[in-house]
Parts: sequence; structure tokens; C-alpha cells
Amino acid sequence: MKPAQITVIRDGLFTSRRLTADITETVPTAQRLVKEHFGRRPLTAVEVVVTSTNRIAMLATMAQGAAAGLKPEAWERKTLTLTSRPNDLYSVAVIAPNNTVRVLVNARRLRRREREIGATLVWAFVEVDQLCRKGAWDHRIALTRHELGVNVLPKPKARALYRVEAGWEAEADKVTGQIVGKVIRQNRQAEAAAEREADGTTTAAQGAS
Repeated sequence: MKPAQITVIRDGLFTSRRLTADITETVPTAQRLVKEHFGRRPLTAVEVVVTSTNRIAMLATMAQGAAAGLKPEAWERKTLTLTSRPNDLYSVAVIAPNNTVRVLVNARRLRRREREIGATLVWAFVEVDQLCRKGAWDHRIALTRHELGVNVLPKPKARALYRVEAGWEAEADKVTGQIVGKVIRQNRQAEAAAEREADGTTTAAQGAS
């Protein structure tokens, strides 16, 4: 299977170049870990956008509105539930034009700690996987059109869409914990093995002397 096309871009003059470089370096590993976990499909083309807190809501609405086939006037000055609390977001995955997925990363929330960047990107690619599933695209378009007031759904149908989103969020939390926990255990085992090897080498050298 061909790997998904992934691009990383920096949005905004005050977005950290160093953080963007760290994210660019970590993205392939995060994508691989998520694909290995689920064991299915190459992911769709993904654009990772490293941006600021105050731009996430606008970028998310613009991407999903365009993916839903809406004109700019339909999404201007509007916010989706996904990004209603941007200060709390580390990242969010949204559908975008041309059957792509856009991952918006909140540069102001992230620090340049390797584990924090890794966990954020693993979570993001779990969300990408969710958006690649059968029916997910239509689901997100329906929710977008509902929230932007273009095609307001009856309350029972709207609640059903929000239940799906809540289920995805719970799954992302669980799977991210599983993947990050596995990586931490593997790293500790590797460190322990290296220490045992070093101790064995030291002991052998002492015996030879």
C-alpha cells in the first residue's frame, strides 16, 4: 500500500518554526503507529497545519464548509462545535476540499516536549482514521451543514450525529493511551536491555583484567 501523502505547513507569522520542524519530524512515526494499531487502509492525503489558537476555529469552519460544498458567506463569522473551545484544543482533524483531511495543531498549547508532540499527533491521526471510515465523510458534512444553518436537522437526528462525535472522541482518548503506553513500555524495555548489556560488558572487562 502506498503511504498517505502528508504535508506540514506553518500558518501565521508568529507560529514557531522550531515547533513546526519538530512536528514535521514526528508526523511519520505518529501516522505509522496509528496505522499499525488499526491494521487497515492507507490514510487519505493529510495536511497538518501548525497554527495559533485564535485561527483554529476559522480554519476549521472554512475547511469543512468548503468540503460540504458551501459558499464563503455560509461560514463567515461562524464556529463549529468542534472548535468552540479553542484554548482547550491541542489539535483537531477536519474534512477539507478534494477529499483530504486537515489536522489543525494549536502551536500555543503545545510545548516542544517530545512526548507531548507525539501524543498530540497520535490523537490527530486516530481522528484522521475515523474520518476515513465508511460514512464518516457524509456524517461530518451533515453535521457541518446543520451547525452552519444550511440544513438544520430535527433534534433526534442532530443528537445522533453528536453521539457519533462523542464516541469518536472517547475512542481517540482510549487508543491514544494504548499507543503511547505501548511506546513508553518499549522504550523502557530497550533502555533496560541496553543497561544490562552495558553491565555485562563492564563485568566481562573486569574479569579479563
